[in-house]
Amino acid sequence: MMYQLSNFSIKTFLSQHWQQRPCVFHGALRDFEDPLDEHDLAGLAQEAGIDSRVISEINGAWTVTEGPFTDFEPVCRDNWSLMVQGVDTHIESAASLMKAFNFIPHWRMDDLLVSFSQPGAGVGAHIDQYDVFIVQGKGCRRWQVGNKPTESSQHYPHPKLQQTDEFEPIIDVELQPGDVLYIPPGFPHKGQSITECLNYSIGFRAPDQTELFQVIADDLLDSNQSTRRFTDSNRAYIDRPGAMTTTDMISLKSLLHGYIDEPRIEQILIQHLSKQNECLDDFPLEHEFTHSDFMTMIQEGVTIQHACGVRPVYLDHQIDDEFTFFINGHQFSTHTSHRLATTQILDNHQTQLLFHCDMSHDWIELIRELINRGYLDILE
Repeated sequence: MMYQLSNFSIKTFLSQHWQQRPCVFHGALRDFEDPLDEHDLAGLAQEAGIDSRVISEINGAWTVTEGPFTDFEPVCRDNWSLMVQGVDTHIESAASLMKAFNFIPHWRMDDLLVSFSQPGAGVGAHIDQYDVFIVQGKGCRRWQVGNKPTESSQHYPHPKLQQTDEFEPIIDVELQPGDVLYIPPGFPHKGQSITECLNYSIGFRAPDQTELFQVIADDLLDSNQSTRRFTDSNRAYIDRPGAMTTTDMISLKSLLHGYIDEPRIEQILIQHLSKQNECLDDFPLEHEFTHSDFMTMIQEGVTIQHACGVRPVYLDHQIDDEFTFFINGHQFSTHTSHRLATTQILDNHQTQLLFHCDMSHDWIELIRELINRGYLDILE
């Protein structure tokens, strides 16, 4: 199943809406078909290792129950919603829905949250610190979005549920199947189901300084790289020993910049940002393809595609003889002469392979390894 946005200008959206203001796109996904139903969602919520929860409001009191679930009846009461995180990692058709938003780079994408809600259900007014596209599946849901506040009061009606103040909506809309709502970070919003409905939230990651500096600090602690130490030859005399001069501070900051600006830090950051889901590494092929098997297949022509939840990442500007890329925190490389063929596979959901003389043995082995590790699927 392929999903494609219609009547949607990517350039206009990026220039006028992305990270700027919320908007609604009616009928953006024409003739929308749900990639799963509530029974599929309930099945995922019963599996260990999958992040799921039921949020309900009973007579004004909020409850949050985390999965996995063996019995839904005790928790699915009154105005309740079942929410499952990372569905794109488990259901191929759900992963296809994510690809409709591939105009945002892989490294910015987080995952697909799917919710099934009863009439009247919601999670209250809240603020997210990430961009999100909300796709309406079956049913109807009312969404309200307010202006970005200069300050807001956060409160917890339940220890695992953060809400914010009520707000004056600038968007008040009932979404129908195939409608898309975009909400940038920091805008208060709330949704309430009018009928039983499915909603698909495509979330995006936005690392903060704490996260990025932690990655760099971990590299400093784990690596055997020698680091530069502060030096101050030709120091000028001052008669105030308690003072740190502007020159000293500039030198200290320069010392930090010197490490951060090293080319290897780019690889460290992108490796971290390629990490998506631990379960991606749990599904290598039980019966691996041998070199002979794979050669036979590509000589006849074979179509490969990203496995569920796989979103490769690579640095656009690389000048070495090796072209390097990352999948879920793992590094792979090939000779730069194979860069074009490799990026076609990394950038495109589906790619047809047909053997030709420019395919080196090492490159063929690289693609075979990606298939055997479960990062690429072969279509029958």
